[in-house]
Amino acid sequence: MKLSVLICCADAADTLPAALASVTPWADEVLVVDSGSEDATPRIAADAGARVVEEPWRGYSEQKEFGITLTRNPWTFVLDGDEEADPVLQRELCSLGDGFERSVDLAWMRRKNYVFGRWVRAWSPDWQSRLFHRDRVSWTGHVLHDQREARRPGAVRRLRGHLLHKRVSTAGFEDYFSGARLDARLMMQARQMHAAGKRTRFFDLAVRPPATVFKQLVLKRGLLDGSFGWMMAQKTATTTQLKYAALRAVEMDAAREREAPRAQPGSSQG
Repeated sequence: MKLSVLICCADAADTLPAALASVTPWADEVLVVDSGSEDATPRIAADAGARVVEEPWRGYSEQKEFGITLTRNPWTFVLDGDEEADPVLQRELCSLGDGFERSVDLAWMRRKNYVFGRWVRAWSPDWQSRLFHRDRVSWTGHVLHDQREARRPGAVRRLRGHLLHKRVSTAGFEDYFSGARLDARLMMQARQMHAAGKRTRFFDLAVRPPATVFKQLVLKRGLLDGSFGWMMAQKTATTTQLKYAALRAVEMDAAREREAPRAQPGSSQG
């Protein structure tokens, strides 16, 4: 079974070498879609033997959907420029055979997320739908998170290996806690939620944030990570609070637009 690896990235020079090292030894093709890097990302990819395509940024899901149209094989493994396939996942991907190809449309795998070089226990298992046959899946259209669904009921498998996210990243405080970056992403998500009919309730603003802290620290055992676990739980709770605050802001904007007076036909201005 031939497998293409798709990596969409930009300015990923610090993490891309590790990503490429985890796939180039066994992949039948590695395609890197670069969206305007100002660092050595394209050169690093080309030196590792990857095929490099330059494409302006289309959006989180749209960029990968575009990349899929360029892969040479219908089976694709999607990897971000700041991720790696761990050794277990590499062995699984290398051993896929004809039986898998016939019976499976899409496979899920867990992702381990790292912040400041430490694994965030409470953010696991973080399942990702990264291995699929491009002609047998439907894209969900989420503005931030690219996900797919198998078209055949039951044609799904879960793999044992992990993706490793930002394990070797040099990202600092602003990369994880930047207010401007977070606000832009949350407003995109809030607009999509509003368009889908989602509305903010008192519960969402008053209960969800503290409940998130409890879930992260107790149910997902973030307490075992000490002060780092507390910091990650607070970050997750803040993101939750801001997501619903953004949705409320979108609701109020929509209400103001509905209530705005409209000029009557034939009326004159000035």
